[in-house]
Amino acid sequence: MSSDRRDSSRLRCHLPLRYSRGGSKISGGYALDISESGARIVLEDAASSPAQITLELEGRVTLLAHTVWAERLPDGKRLVGVRFEGMHFGQRLTVTSYLSELLTRAA
Repeated sequence: MSSDRRDSSRLRCHLPLRYSRGGSKISGGYALDISESGARIVLEDAASSPAQITLELEGRVTLLAHTVWAERLPDGKRLVGVRFEGMHFGQRLTVTSYLSELLTRAA
């Protein structure tokens, strides 16, 4: 398993997500943990590791993410560490608010 490479604090979770690799095909997966700077996610349709993907978390937050590392899982899925990129101020506020809401839900 890959070591902790993120500067921001991680929130453990099991959040459904949808993603696309630049095309129109939307695939599913879930986040295992998330922070203000990135996430550790499982991609269900993972024939290869995408360099860049668009993530949609619970239909509420959409982010551009760059793959930092990836591992193939025994079941054919792919475990991927991503870093969020190109976030403008409004997106940063949305992510911070979303993470606060997740913490409240977990309590």
